[in-house]
Formats: sequence, structure tokens, C-alpha cells
Amino acid sequence: MKISTMAISAFLVGGLQANSLDTILEQRLAGDSSGVCVAVVRIDAQNTDVAFYCADPQRPRTLGPDSRFEIGSVSKVFLGQLAAQLIERGELALEQPIAELLDAESPLPEYDGRPIRVIDLLTHTSGLPRLPHDFEIDDPDNPYADYTPEKLLSDLAGAELESKPGERYEYSNFGYMVLSLALVRHTGKSLAELLEHEIFRPLGMDQTSLAGETVQGHSWSGSRTGNWDFHPNLGGVGAIRSTPADMARWLEASLGRHDGPLNNAFARARQVLIEPDNQPQGYGWGYVTLGEHRVLAHDGGTGGFSSFAVVDPDNDRASLVLMDTSMVMRGSLSDLGLHLVDSSFELQAPRLATAAVTDLDLEPYVGRFALYDGDEPFMGDFVVEFSTDEDALLIQASAGGNVQPKFPMVAEGDDRFTIADLDLTIEFRRDDNDEVQRLDFAQGPLELQGKRL
Repeated sequence: MKISTMAISAFLVGGLQANSLDTILEQRLAGDSSGVCVAVVRIDAQNTDVAFYCADPQRPRTLGPDSRFEIGSVSKVFLGQLAAQLIERGELALEQPIAELLDAESPLPEYDGRPIRVIDLLTHTSGLPRLPHDFEIDDPDNPYADYTPEKLLSDLAGAELESKPGERYEYSNFGYMVLSLALVRHTGKSLAELLEHEIFRPLGMDQTSLAGETVQGHSWSGSRTGNWDFHPNLGGVGAIRSTPADMARWLEASLGRHDGPLNNAFARARQVLIEPDNQPQGYGWGYVTLGEHRVLAHDGGTGGFSSFAVVDPDNDRASLVLMDTSMVMRGSLSDLGLHLVDSSFELQAPRLATAAVTDLDLEPYVGRFALYDGDEPFMGDFVVEFSTDEDALLIQASAGGNVQPKFPMVAEGDDRFTIADLDLTIEFRRDDNDEVQRLDFAQGPLELQGKRL
């Protein structure tokens, strides 16, 4: 017997199917040092199950089917679904140049005469970088809050494409902000109106929107964080806030269970559009191989939330993990989401708190490292420099002529250092000669690579 998502609240009170998830959640999260609390949705051919779990019993938070989370970049799949519906009705075309939709005053970038098209933005193959090269973050705790459509169009007009559109995959938040604004300009409706009319209302997602209150978010170290804000017409990049109950309705529709007029558009949205560099991409979805078949998947992360969604149409299964903690450094618990649709996928163990390590030789880490986002220098000239003071490793960042103070780091093991209050982790990487030449830099949802100068 299939449990309707409309009856989730009553279903949880009974505590029958939800208990079947308890063992999995305890195995994956019990005692995890993040203290994360999660809401989990699992859908199979018979049931829609929802469960809630907190890793630290000393820091429980009350979560329920109507608790609202930031879903971060899973918002991109909703933008892809919106595009699929416009295409299904003949109001948009995959090959349509973005310049036509934006009707911008300034010429937009091309590569050898090839313009950016709708399909290029959907599949992260536009040639645009992850973020505009001069993207200025006034508040690291709310990095998109002051970014406007006017600034976006200026940055787009001045951008130089790094590859021919349609040929090379590079995940691009820049591109999805452009696509958000393009659909707004093309339809003459705000993004909030489009999502409400085209997706939220038809699916009964009454508690889903681009703004509004959420549960309290946390950094990976457990510190309370604020929400991330976006200009509403750029919000397809990561602004949606939703609940387990609403997201369960969306997962069911994504599996093809919607009986209304959107079913053909949802079928279209499950299609692979392009496979650049052996990385299949579709209408906002990426793809993961489980066994001998592909599933649709996407993760999301903001300063205080993470999410991971999986849709397996071949086996009529889906899963979603909503987290009240930034878990990007833990892969947004992707292993949990994939395990819930295929139990043969290995479930990782929780990462328990580790005591600070002392008596390390810190000299191998001393030096300056330039940071990169993919192949591009981060913020042009962002550098982190490491020095020592007695038994502590100090980090000092600089960019654009601005130098930050030095901060002591805590050693959690060979080559791993953290600053909990800054939500910062450095993992040093050694070469074949056992020399430290590279590092991985993670702060909240930001993940960069460093090379020794």
C-alpha cells in the first residue's frame, strides 16, 4: 500500500514505515561531529517514508514534515523543470540564443561566433566560469545578497568565454543566474510568479518559495548561521526554501507519478541532453551510475544548509536528504541519498570528533599557496600564507592588496587543520616525494584548491 504524501503527518505519528529508516540514519550519523539534524524522504513503489534524526542527542532540534530548509543548488533542477515546461509548450527552444531572451543593450560574449544558448546554460557548458571574475562578496555569511540583475548583465557583457559553448563542462552558478534572468525577461513574469504558477501550485507545494522563514541553519562545526538571500529574479541558482512534505510531492512528480498536465514536461526533464567530458547533463540534473544504470542526482549547499536529491526512474525510487547544517565538506551526505535508493551503495561511517593532535612537525606546511576555483585563480590573486608560532600553525589570507590577520589552526591529524569558528578546513596534499605542494581549502560551501607558490 502506497502512503500518500498528503498524509505524511498522520503517517509519522503512527511511526510504522518511518522506523525502517532509523537504523540507516543511526548507522550513518550517530555521534557525527557535525551535530547535523536531517529530514529524510525515501520513495519506492509502495511507500513514501519520511524520518528525522539528530546526530548529537545533546543538541536535538525539532523537525517535522513542514519544517522549511534552504535547498541550495537543488533549486537548479526546479529551474531546469521550468525550462522543460516552456519548451514542451513551444514557448522556448533549447537552441535559442540567450541574447534573444535577455534583449540586453550590450553585446553578449561569443566563442568563435558561437553564442550561448539555453541548452548550454542548462548543462553547465556555456563557457562561463563558476562565478563572475570580479564577483565581490561584501558579506561572506550572505554572499549573494547584494548581487543584482544589473550587475549580472554588466558582468555577462564583460565576460570572456573559456570554451566554446556546448563543448566543455564547468559547473556555473553564473550561468544559472543568467538563465534565471533570461526566463524572466522572456516571459515578462518574475521568477517567483513562474515557479509558483508552473510548479509549486500544480504540485500542491504550498510551503515552497524563494524566501521566508526556515529552521535554524548551522555551520559544519555546529555554529548558528543566517540565511542566504538572493535577488528573486536570480534565485534559480539556489534560493528555494521548502519542506520535506512539499519536496516529497516534487520527487513523486519527478518519478512520473503526476497525473496532471505536467507529466510530459517531467518526462522531458529526465532526459540527458549532452555528455561533455563523459559527464551526462540534463535539465539541471546531473547523473550518477549505480550498478549498470544511471540515476538523476543533485546536491545543494548554503552557509547553514545542505541537500541531496536522487531520482531513479528505472526502479521507481527516489530519495532526499535535507540538512540543517552545512555538510558540503562531507559530500552533502550523498552516500546516504544514494544508499536509500540502492542499498548496495556503501554507506559511510559518521566522522567522530577528534582530539587536537600535538607534537606535529609544522615546517612542511609553511609557505604561500595561491587558491584556485577549478582552473581559475580565485578572486584574481587570493593567497593563503602559513607560518608558525611556537606549537601552532597560523594562516593569513590576502587578496586585492587586503591582508587579513593571522589565525591559529587546530591540527586534527597529519595534514589536516581546522578553525571551527571560521568553518574552515585545510587538507594539505603531498606529492610522490612526500612534500606538501597542494592543499584543499574548504570554508562552508566554498571548496577551492591551492598550489604552493
